[in-house]
Amino acid sequence: MPGAEVVRQMVTDDSSPAAYGWAIDIEHDPMEGRDEKGTTGPSNITLEMAERLRKGEGRTFRMYDDDGVLNYTGRIVTAEDDEGGEVDFAPLDDFGKPNAGCTEIHYFNTATQEWREL
Repeated sequence: MPGAEVVRQMVTDDSSPAAYGWAIDIEHDPMEGRDEKGTTGPSNITLEMAERLRKGEGRTFRMYDDDGVLNYTGRIVTAEDDEGGEVDFAPLDDFGKPNAGCTEIHYFNTATQEWREL
C-alpha cells in the first residue's frame, strides 16, 4: 500500500546503488504466517528510490506463476529513460521467481488502461 513503512528488503548485490526500486503492495494468496506486503527491494536501493516508493510513486506491476495464478501486485520506480527496458524484469528476477516461482510480469499501461506482459 502506498505510504506503508518498509517491512524488509530483499538481498541482492550490494556493490553499487541500484538504478531502480520496487515494492510489493499486495500478496494475493499469502501463505499461513507470512505476508510479503511491504517488502521492498533490492537491498541496495537508493534513498531516493525508497522515498519515491514510500510516497506511492511507481508503475504498477503484477506477477504470475506458471499456472497463471496472480501472486503479487506492486510498483517499480526507475529512471525515466529505463522505463520499458530490461530493468522492468527486476521485481520478477529479484523477488517473484525465487520467492513464489513467478514466471510472468505484467505492467499496467495508464495510456491504454490495459495490462501488458513483458
